[in-house]
Amino acid sequence: MFFMGTAAAVSPVQTEHFRVVAQGPNIQESDLRKIGGDVESVYKQVSDALGVEYKSSGKIEVQVWRTPEKGMALRAAAGSAVLYLTLGAIDNGLLRHELTHILIAKPLSTAPRWFHEGLAMYMEHGDIRNVYRRDLPPFKDFSFVRLDARFGADKTEGDSYLYAWSIISYIMDTCGKSKIKDIYGQSGSFSDKFSKAFGTDLRSVEKRSGEIFAKYK
Repeated sequence: MFFMGTAAAVSPVQTEHFRVVAQGPNIQESDLRKIGGDVESVYKQVSDALGVEYKSSGKIEVQVWRTPEKGMALRAAAGSAVLYLTLGAIDNGLLRHELTHILIAKPLSTAPRWFHEGLAMYMEHGDIRNVYRRDLPPFKDFSFVRLDARFGADKTEGDSYLYAWSIISYIMDTCGKSKIKDIYGQSGSFSDKFSKAFGTDLRSVEKRSGEIFAKYK
């Protein structure tokens, strides 16, 4: 395969968990090897914190672009375990976010959107209040079903990530960060797994939503 009739494409670089692929000209093997080392380092951070490994017959593919693909410097397709990176524009926080989605996609395949995004935001930022300095608007008649419905809606999606982060932060602070490692081996629905791992049920968390959003804002 050749790019525009010039130099041959750089061969993919393989690491323990990743296959790093150049998607365009002027990307060197040394670039791919550095990225491979960087993403492995971030992978270890996320895997250790969440207590989960990527288990599949293949590896996570990292596509490296010279310019942002579809206008984004870093994005992921969690269902197919692909990361799209722009050379020279890798944000480790955002990489933690996207790897969180990839690592929990299979072991928590029935997890709702709010859990996915809340946990990913938590892994990306830690305390997000250091980044987003604004109060959350009131969430009338809160429920997890209503929160999930806000994702994908232009007017409410931004706040939805913050609500989800607030819930996850409350759970981590109240139940203990290590409890997330217990959820993967539990049986039943996501609600069942959540209750068994964290020692509280989703309905109880819903009832405390006002208190949670007031504290984590």
